[in-house]
Formats: sequence, C-alpha cells, structure tokens
Amino acid sequence: QEWERFGTMAAASSGPARPSADRDIVETSTTSAPPTGVGYKSASESDLGKVWRCEKVRDFEWRARCLGLDKNPEAAELLRRMLRCTEELNEIGDALARGDAEPKWWLGGDYDARRAEECNDAGAESFKAKRFGEAFDSFTEAIRSWPSRPVYHANRASAALKLGRCEVAAADCEEALRLDPGSAKVAARCATALQRLGRYEQAGERWRQALACDPQSDKAAAGLRACRELEAQAERKRVEEAERSEAGERTGLPIRGVDGDWGDRLYFLTEMLDRCGGQLSALLSVAEALIMCRRYPDAVRRLDEAEAAAGGRTSEIAYLRAEIAWRGNGDVE
Repeated sequence: QEWERFGTMAAASSGPARPSADRDIVETSTTSAPPTGVGYKSASESDLGKVWRCEKVRDFEWRARCLGLDKNPEAAELLRRMLRCTEELNEIGDALARGDAEPKWWLGGDYDARRAEECNDAGAESFKAKRFGEAFDSFTEAIRSWPSRPVYHANRASAALKLGRCEVAAADCEEALRLDPGSAKVAARCATALQRLGRYEQAGERWRQALACDPQSDKAAAGLRACRELEAQAERKRVEEAERSEAGERTGLPIRGVDGDWGDRLYFLTEMLDRCGGQLSALLSVAEALIMCRRYPDAVRRLDEAEAAAGGRTSEIAYLRAEIAWRGNGDVE
C-alpha cells in the first residue's frame, strides 16, 4: 500500500536502469538486506521474496532522486514506512520458512486488482439476490486476488454470517480490522459473530471498539448491553451446571455393549458442543461418547476442559475419570 501511494507521486517517472545508489534518503537496516551468496536454483521462495522486496525499495529511492523528491519530507516518511513494512514482511517470511507461523489461506494467489474488483462486484450482486453461497465464493476469490483490501474480508464475513459460518466470519472480521482498525461496522460484525459463538468476553471487546469508532452508534450500544446480559446468563448457567454435576445427577454409562450408535452420537454431540460454546453439560456428553467409543485420551482432554468450565473437579467429572481408568485397563470388552 505504501508503494502504491508513493507510485502516485512518481507515476510519471521513467528513465534508464537504476544505478547503484551512492546515498539513500533513509538508512536501511540489516534486517531488510537480501541474503547474499544464494544461487537462483537453490534459493527458497522466502529468499527470493526478500530480494524482490528490497530491490523495490531501492528502485523507489532512485526514482525519488530522479524526480527531485529526495528532500521532500513526505517522500522520506513514505520510504521509512516502506522499509519498516519490508522488514516486517521479511520477518514473516523467515517465520513461515521455519514453521513458526501458519501461512494465510489466500497466499499463493495471482494478485490482480481488476479481477478482485470484478469478483467483489459479483459477490455484492449475489448477496443482494440472497444467494449467499455464491456471494461467499466470489468474495473468497476477491481476497485471493487482492488480500490487502479490508472490504473484501468484511464482505466475506457478511456472507459467512448469513450462512451460519460464524468462525469464518469472526476470522475474516479480525483480518479486516487488522487492515482497518477504525471501521465501526466491521467491529460490530465481528462482535455479532463472536457473540453467536458464545465468546462473550471477546464480543464485548469488539462492541466497545465499535463504540469507540462511532460513539453515536445505537446498534453498538444495544449490542454491548445484550452481550453483557448473555454473558451473565451464561455464567448463571455455568454455576447451575457445576452444581448439578457436583450432585452427580447424570445416568451412569452401560457396562457392556453399545446402547445405540455411539459413533453417530459422538458426531452430533461434537457438533452441538461447537455451537454451544463449551458448556459443561455438552463437554460431559462428548466425554461420555468418547469413552464408549474407547477414545480414552480424547475423553481425558474433554474432561480437562470440563474441569476448567466447572471451576474444579465435580462428582460427575470424577466418575467419568474413574470410568476411563477402569475401562482403559481392559477390564471390560
């Protein structure tokens, strides 16, 4: 984006190939320098990316001097920002190469701003016609073609919400807010997705962000109030479930055989758990199904989550842990 902005200042620039620079408008740091002694055939994508980015910065520095902008404060500040961005990108590339970071799903696309706009327009038309699946796919292609535009991520989040894909919607909104933190509309959309996922604390933060961006927003104010009420209700329900769990009101598991299809039951219970935000009763039900499917390590992990949700080990959690210890030792078929 900084390169695009500077390109507006230097769009008319043309001339001979860039000579070696004998001085720079800003000092370059060692972290932005391309790797040396790397042959093309043995260079990784990360190495080649460093070379390309650093050459672009040097090219802009040379063009600025050709245009007489080397004394221009705005040009100098833009170049400093470009250097910072280049260093950040180089660090990200190094982290990806080491396996310390997960690559974004849109990486590797053919960047094309015109195609991105066409896909976004197609998505907007599909959205208006309530063809939300088509809209989602079009916005996805828009992001692949030009991922640095926050509006594409925000639009896909809208389609994802309509499709009930709240995890995707929340992730898309987070990316849009990273690119444009001042959007009250996107912050509210993110809060809505998080609220539907039962993540009330995170949702409250996003509602407050929306209000900070637009203090007059009635929607954000109402959303924050509703979020606080839902969070209070969830806490009351958590306490009630913990009390019932401590009382040991659940029916014991069958000793032998399978009462119904526990595999199918596990699938549906896991789906329910994903939708109810980690409620204690849902966690215990999934743990029971895992035990009956003899997936004891997975059941232990779910019971660890249940203890965290209950704020300690209840009678029912202790009972299910005893079931795992008993069944896991091969005492029953």
